[in-house]
Amino acid sequence: MSEQADDTVTVGIVGDNKPYSFDDGPGASGFSVDVLREVARRADLTFQFRAGSWPEIYDAFLRGELDVIDGISFSAERAENILFTEPYHLRQTYLMHNTQRPLGDINTLSDLKGLRVGIVRDVYYRDALQAEGVSLTSYDSVHSLIRALAFGWVDVVVGPRLTLQYYANKAGFGFLEIAGAAPLGDLATEDFRIGVLKSNEDLYRKIASGLEQVPKERISQLLQRWQDLGGNSLVSGTSFSLSPEQRRFIAETGPVRVGLMRDYAPYSFESGTRIHGLTVDILNRISDLTGLQVIPVEGQWVELLPLFRDGEIDVLANMSFRPEREAFTRFTEPYHTIPNVAFTRDPTLRTETLADLKNQRVALGSGIYYEEPVREALGENARIFTTQEAMFQALSRDEVDVVLAALPNGNFWIRELGIPGVRIAGELVLDEQTGEDLRFGVRPGLAPLADILDDALAAITPEEMHTIESRWLGASVDVEVQETGEVSLNAVELAWLGTHDNQLSYCIDPDWFPLEGLDEEGRHAGLSAEVARLFSKRSPVDFELVATESWTESIASIKQGKCQIFTMAMQTPERLEFLNFTEPYLEVPTVVLGRIEAPFIERVGDLRGQRIGVVEDYAFAELLQSRYPSLNLVEVPNEQAGLRQLQNNELDGYITTLATASYYMQELGLADLKVIGRIPADWSLSIAVRKDEPVVLGIMQKLVSSLTTQERKDLERQWRNIRLKEPVDYTLIWQLSIAAIVIAFLLVYWNRKLNRLNHDLTEANETLAKLSVTDDLTKLGNRSYFDQEFRKSFQWCQRHHSGFAVAMVDADHFKRINDNYGHEAGDICLQTLAELMRKHFRRETDRLSRFGGEEFVIFASYEDNSEIRNRLESFRKHVEKSCSVCGEHDVHLTISIGLATGIPGPDDSPAEFLRQADQALYQAKQNGRNRLEARSVGS
Repeated sequence: MSEQADDTVTVGIVGDNKPYSFDDGPGASGFSVDVLREVARRADLTFQFRAGSWPEIYDAFLRGELDVIDGISFSAERAENILFTEPYHLRQTYLMHNTQRPLGDINTLSDLKGLRVGIVRDVYYRDALQAEGVSLTSYDSVHSLIRALAFGWVDVVVGPRLTLQYYANKAGFGFLEIAGAAPLGDLATEDFRIGVLKSNEDLYRKIASGLEQVPKERISQLLQRWQDLGGNSLVSGTSFSLSPEQRRFIAETGPVRVGLMRDYAPYSFESGTRIHGLTVDILNRISDLTGLQVIPVEGQWVELLPLFRDGEIDVLANMSFRPEREAFTRFTEPYHTIPNVAFTRDPTLRTETLADLKNQRVALGSGIYYEEPVREALGENARIFTTQEAMFQALSRDEVDVVLAALPNGNFWIRELGIPGVRIAGELVLDEQTGEDLRFGVRPGLAPLADILDDALAAITPEEMHTIESRWLGASVDVEVQETGEVSLNAVELAWLGTHDNQLSYCIDPDWFPLEGLDEEGRHAGLSAEVARLFSKRSPVDFELVATESWTESIASIKQGKCQIFTMAMQTPERLEFLNFTEPYLEVPTVVLGRIEAPFIERVGDLRGQRIGVVEDYAFAELLQSRYPSLNLVEVPNEQAGLRQLQNNELDGYITTLATASYYMQELGLADLKVIGRIPADWSLSIAVRKDEPVVLGIMQKLVSSLTTQERKDLERQWRNIRLKEPVDYTLIWQLSIAAIVIAFLLVYWNRKLNRLNHDLTEANETLAKLSVTDDLTKLGNRSYFDQEFRKSFQWCQRHHSGFAVAMVDADHFKRINDNYGHEAGDICLQTLAELMRKHFRRETDRLSRFGGEEFVIFASYEDNSEIRNRLESFRKHVEKSCSVCGEHDVHLTISIGLATGIPGPDDSPAEFLRQADQALYQAKQNGRNRLEARSVGS
């Protein structure tokens, strides 16, 4: 037998004792296993682990089939046959509570009376608790015990500290914390030792010596590894690096647009005009590791998912894996898993399956991965909402019985809305999946990015991930992120300012009002001027303007070192070659302008082949060219020039910010231009600093971070509320007076001529406006008309407490008509349908629009619910009886109608009425078509 074989020692460990020792397949793991490996290394031994239950390994050890046993506690009886090392760990039994429902002081077992106490079934201290009259609830495992505490089914749980914390951290329940030691006396402490039979004293001495050589600090470090980090390695940094192919891919791809839900606290949510949350922090860390440039696109899930599916955004955060999404998504591995639970105010309701909710009105989010199975199981009792807040408001008003939502998200809204008496009835389990897996979804065209994101996620150190999770999932999370409004510069930063006379030179875009520009006297004006003044007040920095004639000249100046910073700039890959950027302090929407007769666009791709203007060297010129290489971008020298070219038909569209568009259209009196679309990415405006000024970057980042929530809101409010005042030149008054006398006699003549011209112009404008919102085929309103009028009609009903009705109308089996008789016949059918619709809905408040294809929308106010239903039913019957003549064929058509009615309350949304009408239409088709199905919405 070789020397190595002689030194191989068989060690018995408990195989299901997480996180101390366990064997899930690839090999033994756990805190105790890590300690044993340290002992083996120092004792120059080779340990071979054999896992089993405690009775199995203990009996095998006594029979001599195992050389060593781990995790054994000393007793006089055992000491007759076993040699014990000193304890390497004392396992304490503790109490854990939910910090959102604090436990209070517990000093004796009698203090637990009146509380619901959770324990693992048949645990050794069970009898001691029962003897004191404590009310116990038993669970099969610590995993179930932790969930019971998180869901509020028990008030406190008892168990080993390390095990409780391990499972709480693993589940992401940062709000569960140790409340204190369990008052169990001698039963509260369990000593962990290594045992060797007395017949093997030489082995005992080697093992005891090896254990003595393991520093206590190392054992503490291993304990922390399992206690805080779930067994992941403790490392101070990361050696992560991209492959040359990955670096090339990121460089060629440029900035990616990432969809983030604005109401999914604590994972992503809007606060103080910025997006925050656990997912945002993880995304920022990925960006740091990879150099990937991210443009956040904020919205509701029902808005973001279609944008992602259509390729308008590149990555969708907080996306759960579903097989049907694989057709348009490349998923990363999960970066977090959270349970979905059933929130209710019914104290008696308990649920284990969807079948338990059949008689309940159940609210869930639109587009959520479990929407389809819930709707199939519950039918009309499944109520779909577009926002998280609306679901919980409905629960507070007893309009629904149950809300299905992610646990942390639901807890947030319950606290935010102050809803009393809410409890968790159970966990939503579908296809044996007990939690919602949060992943990044990547559009297929950027498939290599999914692998890059996975590599970066794996490179985030356990300490970093634990810090992020603790920040957002802990007990003291305040989703209203508070800034202090104060700046504390360090000695290096103060010294740098001292050697530069406290001055920082900066450049601006001289012609970008109201965001920034030069006024008539050459002074810095606009929002960035307000920011600079604010920064000067709270720091010793004096900002010195370096004036330029254009933005292009400003870029040249900062490259040449004539100025050190931009007060307002957007990060792009090209600029990162010579600039660093602070975090953004202002987000401004990006819009497309067109002439008054131009149609509205639904996506950026609709602009392909058209002449689209953008200011030379602006960030979006670079970003759009990278993202949409087929766009025909035309660079213009400044905003005014671009708008004039658009007005003069030299451009078909013009891309700018909503702020500057509003300002210059008012200033230049451009009433013949309008916003025709939205770019699904905002201008994220930051302070930009030359790369060779790292100290300046630190100063500016501290100043940006000091902006309070109110200050950021004030900045946003300032650009949204533009008021222009024309200066009066009083020196010209006398000249104008003389001129007025000279031309007064001409006014009568010109007035008549201008009246005729104005009349003609008014008619032309009305014609153009009508054409822009009219469907060419049916002469009903088009989608642009719907977008303009739907919200107005809803808000009128909301203000006047009037009934609001939305009917979705769809031609049945319309594809068959096109296939059998041709598209000309189909067009004639749609025209006939539109004509009948006009005859039945001709009231002043009736609005008719073609939603797309063979789908139409009717929306109106009403006084009597039955009256609107009767009109729709009459319309449906007339369509059924009518026929369209096309050549030799008589084509018969039927329609299905989905109706949503209700009196909109202050918290209702037009999108919810449309959603309910769409669901009713779906039900009408499911029930055989050629019918009307209706739903009630609102208060």
